[in-house]
Amino acid sequence: MSGHESLPATAATIGQFLTLFPGSASTQRLRRRAIRTHHLEAGLSDPIPTVEARVWPRPGATDHATVGEALATIPKYRYPIGLRGRRDAFLIVLLGVLHLTREQARTITPADVAVTSIIRICGHVVPSSDDPVSCAACAATRWLRIVGPVWTGFRGDVIRLLDPTKGNLDRHDCEQAVPGEWRRAEQLLLPLDVYGWARTGVSLSGRSMTSIIPSRRAAAADGQIPKELLGAVARKPSRFDGLSLQETYSELGATDAAVDAALTRIAAAWGDARALDTDLEKATSVPKHELAPDSTSQGVS
Repeated sequence: MSGHESLPATAATIGQFLTLFPGSASTQRLRRRAIRTHHLEAGLSDPIPTVEARVWPRPGATDHATVGEALATIPKYRYPIGLRGRRDAFLIVLLGVLHLTREQARTITPADVAVTSIIRICGHVVPSSDDPVSCAACAATRWLRIVGPVWTGFRGDVIRLLDPTKGNLDRHDCEQAVPGEWRRAEQLLLPLDVYGWARTGVSLSGRSMTSIIPSRRAAAADGQIPKELLGAVARKPSRFDGLSLQETYSELGATDAAVDAALTRIAAAWGDARALDTDLEKATSVPKHELAPDSTSQGVS
């Protein structure tokens, strides 16, 4: 209809076709996909080159949070919150520090990573910073420490590595030796379910990346970086601390008396409920001849 050959088509021809035959966004997307498929199957080049928008703006763009602030706010310990946090921090390094596209990030494999005195991913050096909690190199090595057992499904090892009682955020993780278990994972950017299990063999989708990055940036947008609590969880003080033996017995006696009183009130409430149930049952079983005559039986015309 437009006077052009169907194969091969140019971007301008495809744009003219979509203008002549308007449709919803999903319809036009399916049309572009079909056109691309026909060209590729015919051995022709892609007539619709994809220019992927970057999820994290490049330096200089108006932004609400820096990469360092986002990395600092992400939890690094406890399962599964620390597991998801480390995966998201690794994603931020790929997109926000190295400025890879989503397609490049989702296909990262161990062969693309080199761990020596410096960290390289796809040939790019991952920089370090003074603060360990916002250090991009530390974010990369923290994920590499656990991605191996995450991939193989050794949840016990993952929980042990995320133990907050053994965590240390005052030293650089990137300066510590990283065991080679991460090389067992066939892919590094793993989808995680709500229970912390990884979906192996499935790449993290671009849609997931698009939702993860804004949420992490928004969490760091207010500029207040919460300090992650590590070490043994201290018990909150109570009024029973420091009681003598006699005072403890007195408190136990008072507790027993309070429990007995509560049980007595519960028994009384149960008795009232049973009595009410009995009265209701009697009210619904009154013989018909005892009911008041209605207007029909009175002969009202």
